[in-house]
Amino acid sequence: DRRPIVTLRASAYEDGMLPTDEALTLGALLVADQPRCVLEIGTYMGHTTRMMAENMPQAAIHTLDLPEAHHADPSADAPGMPKDDFHLIAKRVVGREFRGTPLEGRITQHLADSATWDFRKAGSPDFFFIDGAHTYEYCKSDSERCYALDTVPATFVWHDCDEIHPGVVRFVMEWRAMGRDIRRIRGTPLAYWRREAPG
Repeated sequence: DRRPIVTLRASAYEDGMLPTDEALTLGALLVADQPRCVLEIGTYMGHTTRMMAENMPQAAIHTLDLPEAHHADPSADAPGMPKDDFHLIAKRVVGREFRGTPLEGRITQHLADSATWDFRKAGSPDFFFIDGAHTYEYCKSDSERCYALDTVPATFVWHDCDEIHPGVVRFVMEWRAMGRDIRRIRGTPLAYWRREAPG
């Protein structure tokens, strides 16, 4: 019964960013929920981060991505944590879309591997957008570490929950089997769960 109004900048699509329909869907969830604090895992160029800041002027926004030189140093990888999307990692300019804009002052950019980063540095997020590495190991680790922050209520949204990313699907199905009512949003690769109580 709510009709969120979402501001979305028109820009040419580039590999790795959310397509317009998916960005609008995520934006609608954010505007409807009005979270106090957002944690985005996977900044990439910062298109989604910028959309968050433009639509939620009162929210604290934390976004996490690998250091820009990470792809040149394989020894920096966390043991037992396989990554994917190496072509995107190599060509990133992290946060390019909001750097040097007035929005930058409201966005906290963290540069670290999510497998080893201290998630408490993001404070107490009540909205999580999980769009980092899409392997099962990373999706599980990122999600469980967000969950461990114990924010209730909180919204979890996963990107790339589709047949092209079986690791994400596998993890989401595991949480569903635990009784967590995660839903795929029709017509998108976004999965959504509203955590209302411990469980």
